[in-house]
Formats: sequence, structure tokens, C-alpha cells
Amino acid sequence: MEPTAGEEAAPKKFTDLPTEILLIIIANLETARDLRAVALSNRAFHRLVREDGWRLFVKARFPSLSVPNPALGRHDWQQLADSLTWQSRCWDRRALQFQALVPSNTPTSQAQGRRYQGGNQRLFHSVVDAHFDPETQQELVVWGAGEDIIARHRERSSKGEASKSSWHRIDGKEFGFKVGHDDVNAIKVVKHQTGRAIISGRHNGKLSLLSAEPDSFGEHLSDFLLASASESQSESQSLQTIDQSIYSVSSVNSVDVVHNTNSTLVAAATKNSVLIYDLGEDEISPETAPSTLYNLQENVFTSETSRLSRAKWMDHGETLALALGGTPNPLRYLAVTPNGWTHHTAAKNVDIAAQFELKDNGNLCPNSLEPVYRHAQSSGKTSLILSGWRDGTCRLQDLRTPSPFDTVYQDNIDPWTDAEALMSYGAERFIAGGGDGVTVKIFDFRWTKSYYHTSGLSCQGGLPFPQPSQAFIKQPTQKLFGRTECNFRHQSLCHWHEFSKSIYFRPNAKYFLSRSLSTLKNSSIWSFARGSDISPNFYIGISGGVIEANLEPCPNRYPPECATIDPNFGFKDWRGRAGEGSGYSNRMLSPMLMEIGDGLAFTGNDRPIRLPRVLECTGPRDFPPETIEASKHHRLDINYQNGKDLTSLATLALAQWSRERVRMRP
Repeated sequence: MEPTAGEEAAPKKFTDLPTEILLIIIANLETARDLRAVALSNRAFHRLVREDGWRLFVKARFPSLSVPNPALGRHDWQQLADSLTWQSRCWDRRALQFQALVPSNTPTSQAQGRRYQGGNQRLFHSVVDAHFDPETQQELVVWGAGEDIIARHRERSSKGEASKSSWHRIDGKEFGFKVGHDDVNAIKVVKHQTGRAIISGRHNGKLSLLSAEPDSFGEHLSDFLLASASESQSESQSLQTIDQSIYSVSSVNSVDVVHNTNSTLVAAATKNSVLIYDLGEDEISPETAPSTLYNLQENVFTSETSRLSRAKWMDHGETLALALGGTPNPLRYLAVTPNGWTHHTAAKNVDIAAQFELKDNGNLCPNSLEPVYRHAQSSGKTSLILSGWRDGTCRLQDLRTPSPFDTVYQDNIDPWTDAEALMSYGAERFIAGGGDGVTVKIFDFRWTKSYYHTSGLSCQGGLPFPQPSQAFIKQPTQKLFGRTECNFRHQSLCHWHEFSKSIYFRPNAKYFLSRSLSTLKNSSIWSFARGSDISPNFYIGISGGVIEANLEPCPNRYPPECATIDPNFGFKDWRGRAGEGSGYSNRMLSPMLMEIGDGLAFTGNDRPIRLPRVLECTGPRDFPPETIEASKHHRLDINYQNGKDLTSLATLALAQWSRERVRMRP
């Protein structure tokens, strides 16, 4: 039918559609492979995908991760998509490698790693923080090692060249600091007008700002003044001047930082008070007084045994989540109002408490508070907090109101272990560790995901393999068994793709690392840190040292033909030796892996169950050609693949079916 007067002709070709329609179609593509195929189809699509397609893909498939604007760094949107999909595949397949950074085996460094109190040997509790700058491709990791501070600077170099690394240390003894009394309790990397700096809070109550730049590392920039309990001011009162002599004898228990448009806010928690400092754009003075102090002893505490353990920024500086001890309501928050800061008890979801039989008896793990961001575009706005409790649960809840997002997580295999430290990756997953040795747990938040790496694999007709060990959830119903190909016209997936997205076939996992730490058998996890949401590595603060974890898939042949690190943000020489004079050495760890169920708390978690098998990290291997396709579809990384899984009758049938598909292609 010819268009009537005033009407536009209908588009004759796909490329004739309006750009807005094409971008909507592009934004709904599930895999980077599909988007790349569109870009290669013609020049118009190539330009459209380059200018807007990759940006839309990243925003749609990884909405909760904070990704840097390519205009500020040495990367583009396509590289971001490449790295984020690569990392997601590594996380799902449990492709993690670990190395320990521990004091060298010398008498001097042994004293640094092992402290003696009353004739008993004690390891320092390492607190760690990290920062990655996408503009310069520089990473800084710092940790408190007793009274000392250790740092490593690392910068990505051009392709084919090794990274540039340098180690630095602040020897506490040189400044008169003593073992135990002057240990570093909290540490944070912060950026200010002169570059990167470190905020360190010590057990003796000293809070300092130190330079973190390589050429001036450790240079003293400012002392943050604290008020003693007797000198503390009333709620929300501005403190203009405080005499240097009234440093509080109370320890600095935690430090947190939030960056606003024109300033950086620092929140320091002592036993009785929260102090807030404003690091504006002005020149930093040798002494920095708090802009606000909130005295919990006067406004909150009802018992002499009550104490504040941690303060964590939320809502972009408008809320402070608090972890308290010695009180029946340990999770609180401070909210800023026109009249100052006001105190509140976290909202309780009675339905969730009844469902999981939760008892708020004050047993909150003090260092476990972790904000959770469901949408990176929310500009730091969130009231969701994740916390660890002494009953072994990790609880996600809305501080302000009971919400449908509230839920409770737990190790289904060992439900009683505490999560002393937590770290979340947006709404994708979170990492937990505690006092059960050096055991790292990876939990999926179990919300509907926007990206599955399995969507990029070829169709299969069988169930995902190997069969997972799930203690409390049933295998999904096998509808239309044998559907071997996805039918996108009817919006139906093949059997394998459909069930690969099911929680049943995506169990959580934990890594046992204590066996590899023969000299630190009594070590535990106390902190986590990562440079950014796009960093393919993170750090674990343990008793007596630090562990670096890297996403790195194992090659299917040895030696590997190419690097298996993140192609855009990974450090190829991350296993390199520690710098001379650092007092540290590094060694690779051999983890053991166990899958620990769906991760959702269940009232029957304490009932006897059959333990899943423990998988050894075996390293590279050569698989027979007939099992290569099956190896790609295996749920786990090659490190943990069992030969029986690849040679079972079901798996061989899948491989045979794949070969038939290749043979029958025109």
C-alpha cells in the first residue's frame, strides 16, 4: 500500500529504522558476541555500536557496578564490556588464583609478623585498603601491619611490557610506636589536592593523614584532632577549635571516606563517638578539627558496656550506618537533617525475622557493615546494608524501612561460621570471611541477573553438569527435556541454556587457603579491599599478612599460549617478587574449593546433610580433543574439572551432538 499524503514510507530495511529504535534493540542483546556481530554487519551499524552500542550494553548488563567514564581513562566502552564479561565468566566458573604477601623469613621480619604478649605468640590483624585510578592505570594497596604501614604502587604498562611496581613502608619503631598499643586499627586511601594520601587510625587514638605518593610516601600532612569523652560537645555541634592536648585515649575503631562534588568527608569511629571531618579544596592544615561530633554516650548508650565499633557512609554522605556492641539493637544509623544529625534504630522486617527465626541479641560482627548498591546510576544513594551476625547469617536489610529486598544469607554446609568481613560487588555478589581460618566465601545475591556468561556458549540438549550438591532446594522440573536449540522467535531457550540460569545449577562456593599458609595456621580474615568495581583482583587482610586474589582462568594446556589475565585492567606480572627492602615475600597458594549450596538461610540449616566433595586446584592440563567442547560447558574452571565429569555418557553425548552440528553446517 502506498503511503497517503503526509505519511512517511515504512522502512524497507532494518538499517532504515530510526536510531532510537535501533538502540533499543541493541540494548536488549544478551551477549557481547551478538553486539560484535551486529557491528560487523555494515558500516552504519559499526559506527552506531562504536558510538553508543557498547555503552548501552555495559549499562544494561552490569547496572549495579560503578564503571569509570572512558573519557577519563585509557580505555573505551568496548574494552569495558570485554573486561566485565570476562570477569563475570571467571566469577561464575570460580576461576580465582591466590598469592600470600607475608613478612620475609628473617629474624627482623619474623618479629614484624609475630608479636609476643605475656609470653604468648600473636599475629597482627592486617587492615587493608586499595585504590585503582583508571585514568593513569595505577593501583595502590596499603595495609596496617601492627604499628607499621606497608604499601605497594603498581602501574600498568604498554602491551607486552611488565608493570612498574614499587614498595614502601612506614616503620612504626622509628616514630616511637610500640607493638600492640600503637597498632593500626583502620586505614583508608583518599585523594586530595596534592594527590593520594592515607588516613590511618591507631589503637592509641591517633588519627593521621599521610602522603601516599611514591616520591613522598609517609610524609606527615595533618593530624585529625579527637575530643575526649569529657570534652565532647552536644549533638551536631560544630567544633571550631580543640586543643591538641585532649586526644582521646579511646581507640580509633574505623575510618570511612565519601567523596562529594567539592569535598571529601571522613567519618572516624571511637568507642563513644562519631567524628566527621571535611577535607575541602583548601590547603590542608597541620591540624584538622572535626566539623561535627556525635557523642553516642550522651545520646544513645544506656549501659557502660555499650560501645561503637564501626561507622560506614551511605546515601552519599547523608547517612552513617553504625555497628554497636553491648546493646540489644546493635544496628543503628545517623541521618542528616536541617537541624543536624539524628539517631535511629534500623528498621526491622518482622516477616523476615519470623521466616528465619532471627534473634536480635546484640551479636553483630563489628567490622562487617557493607553498603549494597542496586543501581550504579543512583549517585551513591542507597539505604541497603549487608551485615554479618554471630549466628552465622549475613543479613541484607533496608536501614530506613522494611523492604522487599530484605533477605538472609548463610553457608548451607557450615552455617555457624561468622562473617567478620564483607565486601560487595554492586548487586552481583559479595565476599565473606571470618574466624574459621583463611576461608573465602563467594555468595550470589540471588536477584535476577542481567548477564549470564552461559548465554554466549553453544546450545546443548542436556542438563548443566556436573550435578551440584544442593542440600535444601530441589532440582527444577525438566520441562521439554531434549530441546537442543534456542528458538528466539518463540522466546524459548534450549534445555541447557534455560537451566544454566537456575539457582540450583549456580551454587555458591568457598575456598580453603589455610593449608597453603603453613606458617600462619592460626590466621583468620579481618578485612577485604579492592581498587574499583572493574578491578580483576582484590585483597584479603589476614592475621600476619595480606592475600591477593586474582581472577585468572586456567589454560587447557601447559604452558599457556597466552596471558589469561583481564585484557584491559589486569597486571600480567602480578606474581612478581616483592620489592627489595619491603621486608615481604610472596608465594602462590593452592586453594581447595567446596560448593556450599544456594546460600539462602533456611531454618533447617543445622540438620545433618551429606557433605559436598572438596576439589583440589590441579592446574593446567591437556584434555582429549573429544572433551574440549564439554570442558567449555563445565560449570567450573579447568582447575576443578574432574575427568569423570567430562567422560560420562551424558557429556560424551553433548560433545557428539556438538560435532554433528558443526558437520551439518552448510
